Amino acid sequence: MVKIIGSFEVENWDHWKKGFDEHAEARLKVGIKTIYVGHELENSNKVHMVFETPEADSLQKFMQQPENQEVIKNSGHKRETTVMVVCSD
Repeated sequence: MVKIIGSFEVENWDHWKKGFDEHAEARLKVGIKTIYVGHELENSNKVHMVFETPEADSLQKFMQQPENQEVIKNSGHKRETTVMVVCSD
């Protein structure tokens, strides 16, 4: 298992978080476990998260699936601000 640390901006934290939570089962089905998700104290639209995944590219493959791309688009996730780092234990 690897850890993925990510950060990005969203249009609205409450809207994004609701969609993120509603999509939890889809992530779990492919082995993506959410360790932490939250936002900066001074900027609620700056999200930080940590995932545990089976492979280094699990999250990337998940995010590239058309049905998941639609969820991401509708969530207000500003994809161009996304930074993801793959780490080992």
